[in-house]
Amino acid sequence: MTYILHGIYIVCLLFMFSVLIARSRGATDAHLKNIFWALAVFAIMKAGASLTAFGRQAGNAPPYMPDLKGNTRIMLTVLSNIFLFHFGISILTYRLVTRIDYKIFPLLLFGGYMMLYASGSVETSELVKTSRISFAYNGAILGFVGCVNLYLQKKRTSGRRSVLYGLLMLGSGLLAYAFTEGAAGPIRVEGWGTEAFEAATAALLATASVLVTGLLKKETSRKIGFI
Repeated sequence: MTYILHGIYIVCLLFMFSVLIARSRGATDAHLKNIFWALAVFAIMKAGASLTAFGRQAGNAPPYMPDLKGNTRIMLTVLSNIFLFHFGISILTYRLVTRIDYKIFPLLLFGGYMMLYASGSVETSELVKTSRISFAYNGAILGFVGCVNLYLQKKRTSGRRSVLYGLLMLGSGLLAYAFTEGAAGPIRVEGWGTEAFEAATAALLATASVLVTGLLKKETSRKIGFI
């Protein structure tokens, strides 16, 4: 059952990545496109980190393979947390008149983390813990607030119901992620493994990504109309 739930978790994240990338390609709003791409990178990096822990180590694998998988998982986990934080800031500032371009922000953070990791000045477990609390938790909370704020704005302007539901679902999924994987790491409830909560959260985020990308339809149809 654990492997099935873990597989569902990865598939949901990969589906989420595919939907966000495919539907944001034609966006004319650069900031909105940046928002969805940041969320897409979070999803694919998180899926990659989970894949490194999926399955058992082969008996004839090279001796360096466990360390390689461990280091890869750490880098992908840190990257996913940073891009979630990037997404949270981006969606929260979407409607501001004056916006800051945060495209270089994730790369600078990742570069700083890799320098600390390579130097060995900070324990690996502390790096992962710091990225989880500082970026994953805060990014998910900022994303939740941004989704609620955008929902209220779209509701006042008679936004499409599917988009409104998508924003609520995305906000709920991010809030769940903040407490299931961000705040104190994966949660445990007697009788339930962490995989059940992770799979449910990933499924909610994947479903929300299908609906929330409806924000791009107006821009895409307008572009097609000029062809």
